[in-house]
Amino acid sequence: MLMIIVQIRILNILIKIKFSHKFIVLHTRTKHSIKFNLLHRIVGPVLIALYTLIPFYSFAQSIDKETVKDSLITCYTIQDISLVGNKKTKDFIVLRELDFKSGDLICNAEFETRFNKNQNRIFNTGLFLKVKIEAIVLDSGKVTLNIQLDERYYSYPIPIIGLADRNFNEWWELHGHSLDRLDWGLRFTQKNVRGRNETLKVRVEAGFNKKLELEYTFPYLTRNLKTGLSIYAGAIFNRQVGYATINQKFTYTENDKIIRTRYGLGLSLFRRANFYQTHALSAFWYQNTIADTVALLNPNYFLEGRTQQDYLSLRYSFTDDHRDIQFYPLKGYYFRLEAENNGAWLSDQIDYSFAKFELSKFSQLYKRVYGAATLRGKASAPDVQPYFNQKGLGYGKDVINGYELYVVDGQHFILSKLNLKLQLFSTSTQIKEIPIQSFQRIPLAMYLKINFDAGYVVNKYTLGNERFANKWLYGYGMGFDFVTYYDFVIRTQYSINGAGEGGFYINFKAEI
Repeated sequence: MLMIIVQIRILNILIKIKFSHKFIVLHTRTKHSIKFNLLHRIVGPVLIALYTLIPFYSFAQSIDKETVKDSLITCYTIQDISLVGNKKTKDFIVLRELDFKSGDLICNAEFETRFNKNQNRIFNTGLFLKVKIEAIVLDSGKVTLNIQLDERYYSYPIPIIGLADRNFNEWWELHGHSLDRLDWGLRFTQKNVRGRNETLKVRVEAGFNKKLELEYTFPYLTRNLKTGLSIYAGAIFNRQVGYATINQKFTYTENDKIIRTRYGLGLSLFRRANFYQTHALSAFWYQNTIADTVALLNPNYFLEGRTQQDYLSLRYSFTDDHRDIQFYPLKGYYFRLEAENNGAWLSDQIDYSFAKFELSKFSQLYKRVYGAATLRGKASAPDVQPYFNQKGLGYGKDVINGYELYVVDGQHFILSKLNLKLQLFSTSTQIKEIPIQSFQRIPLAMYLKINFDAGYVVNKYTLGNERFANKWLYGYGMGFDFVTYYDFVIRTQYSINGAGEGGFYINFKAEI
């Protein structure tokens, strides 16, 4: 109901938008102007209709109208569950994801639905490329379940060529895609350590910035396989710092020497109470230092002209995740709530707290047509916050399409995103010439997508946000999503924002 109320509120604003503009100027390096009258007149009304109908369609889908006659249902006792293909992974890691066990009754009417849910949960461990559950019915009223598994390649020594900037679009448009602004190094990930789904991550970067990070995750510490632990240590050294926001864009200062250092050390204790819900409690100690020049340019960077922050950060989060495939979901829903406090007890340099939430719904509307809607929000206190810690829209996934080159700082925000996509194809190719067997099968799916985003940032203090803060913002566009193996997504799209600016953007993660 909250999703519908907020979307109706944003819809009222959207209806007021005039889609009769004669043209929109595409800002490029060649300064060409391209007419988009047709895009305004066709895509705009489609998005309004889409924005109105999907929440109600999703609600209607929650009512199951199909019934199965009792006479057609046959139930069986599960005699055995066999796993095939888990050469390294321990059996209990896979069996942990099943909602049935040997001796349980299972009926043929629920085979497909129940098997699909269990296959997705196993796949979402990130350990397998393919999961298939098959039932072999025996004459004695019993059934044997075979789970076919295709393990991933678990060692990833990946060379890094990264960006010193906030995202690809900022690097390309605002900094002339200069190769001098690249970070390079090595990221090593060892998944499924000891066959227990433990993960070791090591990241070493040089180049424009320098970074050293180490993280180890134990998903299960107890026999009931519900409690886990993650340990982190890291150090980041920057020669460039975005010290202020001016005209909704970062303003940088840089030096041949390191002008900002960040150290972090902490642990997270999490409890996965059931298949879908996870509670996590984290405690991190941070030390952040900037050069005097940064503090002079922006005394509010750490507040009051400080050059150092030392503080304890405590965070609690709750996740309820019913997505079919986590890295690119098409069905299900997702809810996350988190609250964080920084420095309240052990530091007089910072006292900053926030709470965030996300609610997302994914639906199959018709055969190869899918819809998704998400609502995100953040509230923080106090109003006067260090520039370094305060984040509104424009960071991570909290971006309105069409505003990729901008940041909108503020204490609170609300963001709604909606998309409709058509699956153009979903296929898999076998290339036996690839020497590593886990990489021989290459899945590839492609989606045509239209989207509409709307958001609002409340800014009571930070300067440089007058253009976009404290007003409704919207953006819409069309593009393609490419999805392939090992959780890799490429999003390409042309978007138009509420300021009448259009641009072509590339991103490397699913937006919802």
